[in-house]
This record gives sequence, structure tokens and C-alpha cells, in this order.
Amino acid sequence: MRKNKHKILIALIAAITMISCRKEEKVNANLKDYAIDDPVANTPLDAWLRTTFLDEYNIETIYRYNRFYHGDDRDVASVKIENVQPQMQSVLAGFILPYRKIAGETFIKKMVPKQFVLFGSGSYEGNGSYVVGTASGGIRVTLYDVNNFDVNNPNSHVDKISVIHHEFTHILNQIVPMPEDFKNITKSSYNATWTDLDDETARDNGYVTPYASSAPGEDFAEMVKVLLVNGQAWFDAWANASTATGKAALKAKEASVVQYFNVNLRIDFRTLQKEVQNVIRNTYQWQNASFRYWLAKNAPFKTMTMNLEDKTYTDYKISPDFAAAYNQLKGSLASTYGWHLDYVQLRFASTTKLTVRVAFTQGTTQFFGDFSFSYAVNSTTGEVTFTKVANDTGTNFGYGDIFKDAFTPSIQAYLTGKTFIADWLPANISPDKFNSYAGFYQSGTPANYFYGQLGQTL
Repeated sequence: MRKNKHKILIALIAAITMISCRKEEKVNANLKDYAIDDPVANTPLDAWLRTTFLDEYNIETIYRYNRFYHGDDRDVASVKIENVQPQMQSVLAGFILPYRKIAGETFIKKMVPKQFVLFGSGSYEGNGSYVVGTASGGIRVTLYDVNNFDVNNPNSHVDKISVIHHEFTHILNQIVPMPEDFKNITKSSYNATWTDLDDETARDNGYVTPYASSAPGEDFAEMVKVLLVNGQAWFDAWANASTATGKAALKAKEASVVQYFNVNLRIDFRTLQKEVQNVIRNTYQWQNASFRYWLAKNAPFKTMTMNLEDKTYTDYKISPDFAAAYNQLKGSLASTYGWHLDYVQLRFASTTKLTVRVAFTQGTTQFFGDFSFSYAVNSTTGEVTFTKVANDTGTNFGYGDIFKDAFTPSIQAYLTGKTFIADWLPANISPDKFNSYAGFYQSGTPANYFYGQLGQTL
């Protein structure tokens, strides 16, 4: 796996070699006294690596510098000792344990690479890019650039976990070949000179990264990485921003990846995706995987629909406060007008403009009553406020005016005057619904919450 650095100016400074006359003297020194890292020492780090990886998974962690593991044609720095354990803890939490839980202990102990090799710097290519990870022979994963790993920065964890999932996909493909249909989806546009490709062009051509366009195998590994680590919201936003052709290619590739895991590997991909995302969202708290992040971007989600008659709310419950407001409106529509409340829907027209739609049925015909709101999202804290504003004009707003006396003390009163926190809710929802439900809980009162099914079009 490579990162593109061709836009960064790299200054080359010539080294001046000082040549002096040669003088031979007998050296009386024990070089062992100068060995900073004794390869045979059983340090606490070695003990942790042995018990955590070698004893449990038969994984050897090689962090002491050895040129054999990166080749004679590269100059690569050794790894900082203090970064080894944090980096390998991230490997454990973000890669090994999710696979172990979902695919099973036998699978991960059999398939996991038997060596992890760590280097401090990237391994630079002649085209301005540098390698951040490699997989070799189905048994070894080499991680570069570990000296820049920051245990306190979620981006560091996500970057390295992404590399590992990419490289492990290569290992899986060596054992169980990638689907032939995947190779043909964008067969005509693969190009080894990917460093000249910008993100937008790659996306419009049906790739999740420019590097994915370099070869089918890299494309498949990048797809797996993005879906597992970046998450479904990231992928859907990327696909929705593409051309019609690009989006169709991306969705076809997604289907191929899911089938490969479900059928070829017999691993439920959506369950694995949920497990990895739980680590990314909760353990490392990566903001770009949060619902508040995507809500603030107004992408990919445009609607949130609540229908308390849906079985989802029986299975996963809803807070009494929201249920009371919803049922108050439902009862008023039934008793006053003889209408049935079908659902309440939040429609996010922009990053600040919201329409609350009340769908109701009169006889056999469904109508919509709309109400205008504004909303504000703090993408860092997740705080959200809803404010009632003057209604827009139009037929649906006219229907809303008919029953505004029922809407105002129920749904409007529930939404306004409070600060909510946007989040993926409910936390325990099943993998098949994991990527399509979210909601809000009241700040300081998490037991007061509501959630709904997400939609990506208005």
C-alpha cells in the first residue's frame, strides 16, 4: 500500500565528507557496552509481545532493525521503541480481535500473518510516493512510518488499521482468490501511473482512492479497507458524489466485496463491518466515523423517519418522552380529523434548513403536512438544536397549517428548547440495520432519545 507524496517538495541536501589521514591504533573497547538495544534481552516489551501475539496467535513481532526485511534498494529508518507497543495494541484492537470475534478463533489463528515487521520511516518510491505497508507470501505484514504513530491521535490509529486491513485482504486473496467479476467492473481504466490521478477523477471513474486505480488487487483491498475502517457513511457519501457511471461501479464493487466475504470466506461482512466500526467509533473516537460529522456535512443522509408502529421500535425500544409526543400527535389526528399518523420524518434540506414532515392517511390516500425548522450542529461535540421558523409555502405546508394546533404541543414542543447530541442509535442495533439508523439524545439526559431510519434522498 502506498501514499502519494508527489505534491510535497523534498529538499535533497548534499553531504560533505571530511577525509583525513589514516591512523591505525589498537582499539580496546567492548562494543556490547554501546548496544542500545540488546537483541537477546527479555525486555518488558518483548514479554508483552510474546504473551499477546506469539503465545496466543503464533505471531512474531520484528521491530529490531534488519535490512533483510525491506530490501537492499531502500534506506528505511528503524522504529522508535516507544512506538512499538502502542502500534501493536492498535493492530490487536482494530484488526485481530474483530476478526476473531466475527470469523472465529480458528479462522484468525490460521489466517493471520505470522510476522509483523515494523520500520520507522516510509519506504520511498521513485515516483514521489512511499510505501506504508506490504504483505509478503501470505505470512508477513510490514508496517512502515511507525515513528509518526501518535497514540493520542485517532487519525494515527485509523491510518494504520487501514493499512493492516488492506494488506490482510491481499493475504486472503492469495488463499481465496478475489472474484473475477470484480476485475471486470472498471477493467478499462486501471493505470499503474496512479500518482497523477486526483481524488475527484478517481471517484468519478469508480475508485475509492487514486491508488485503487493502479490494479484490480489494490482496488479490491482498498474497497475492503474503506468499507470496514472508513465506514459505510463515508463510502455512501463518496459514491453519491460521483457520476452516475462512477456510482454504479462503486456499488457493484461493494456488492462483490460483500459476496466474497459472505460466500467465499463464510464471514458475515456486515457483522464484521459493525465490529470494526465499533472500535473506530468508540475505542478511538474517530470523528469522521461519527453521525454528527455526516449530519454537519448534510451527506450522505437527507432524511430520518420515525414510525413507532415499525417492529424496530418493539425490538430496540424508544424513550417514553418521545413516544409520548409522537402518540399525542397520533391521537389528536385520529380524534379530531379521523386521520392515521403514518410517520414523522426529519428532512435535512441543507446544513441549516430542516423540514419536519408528518405523513398521514385519510381513507386510502396519504398526505404530507410539513413544518419549517432550522437546526445547528456542532460537528465536534455533536450538539444539535432545533428551532421553529416561519413555514415555507406550498401544498404540504398548507396541510400542516390545518393541524398545527396538534403539532405544536407535541412534536414541536419535544424538539425545541433542548440541546440534543447526534449519535448512532440504538447502539445495539443488528448489523443489517447498523448503517441505516441514527438519532439524537438529550444532552445531560441520555435516557431521553429518539432515532429513525436514514434515507439518502429527499
